[in-house]
Amino acid sequence: MYQEYNDKEKESLNQFYEVIKGFVEIGMEMLKHKMESKEILKTDLASYLLFRQILEMGDAISELIKVGCINASKPLGRSLLEYYFQFAYLLSENEELKALQFLYHYEMYQLDYHEKLAYPEREGSFFKKHQKDKYLKNEDISDEQKKICINNINSILQALKAEDYKEISKEYERVEVKKSKRSGKKGKVNKWYELFDGPSSVEGIAMKLEQPALYEQIYRDLSSYIHGVNIVHSNFESINKDAFGISALRDIRQMATVANIAIMLVEGAFLLFLKNKIVEAKIFAEKIFPFVEKAKEYGDYFGISTLKS
Repeated sequence: MYQEYNDKEKESLNQFYEVIKGFVEIGMEMLKHKMESKEILKTDLASYLLFRQILEMGDAISELIKVGCINASKPLGRSLLEYYFQFAYLLSENEELKALQFLYHYEMYQLDYHEKLAYPEREGSFFKKHQKDKYLKNEDISDEQKKICINNINSILQALKAEDYKEISKEYERVEVKKSKRSGKKGKVNKWYELFDGPSSVEGIAMKLEQPALYEQIYRDLSSYIHGVNIVHSNFESINKDAFGISALRDIRQMATVANIAIMLVEGAFLLFLKNKIVEAKIFAEKIFPFVEKAKEYGDYFGISTLKS
């Protein structure tokens, strides 16, 4: 059973969709322009990839909002906020060093993944962990697949020897040793941004950016929905003063809140990219201005402030 919308509600859904879509489309145009304007440096990749991922999340949320899937947008909203935090932290200072941290950590993550597949006797391998799985016990990948994993491992190990990774490699080892001494187990770097005494969590990034409200008011709320904690009020609706019923699918009661969060974050990321990565900023500023005005209008109307960039 789906909720039925009146003409005004349909118009609101479409308006939110159009604003988010505007930021996404011009954002992709801006990213494409940047990537084609000069040779791409290795240290550019982190900002490009994070910005692209933000636009992808915004695009997906806009499509869900268009058809009224508001609650289903919340997990994407939390992902969007996590990407925004990383993106804003990356651009706040020392971008080149942070970009190398980001890429090095990705390589280390891939190395760990392939080693868990290729070496079943290794502690923490997928094969050993699957021994407690009633469906996959004693299941292992083929020898041919292991060869592919080993080739990938060798390629990653070679990539990690790059000259520009030397400082990152030393810091990675330092953090691993520090964590080993603290816990008694093999140390592990969980987040790229914790290197060089950086924040150890997105909450730490929020504090570093002086935007703790984004974490406390939005990230926590969206997280509680993802974890199944905060799904009661959004799935009930009042029938009369004495009874409640399960709400229909595509309930849009929280439409404005969720949509404005998405607009705020995509707009904030757009403006950060424009400010930090684009030389010919005026061209894209003029294109995006009507959508910025609409975002402000919707935010003011529903009492949600936009990010200051």
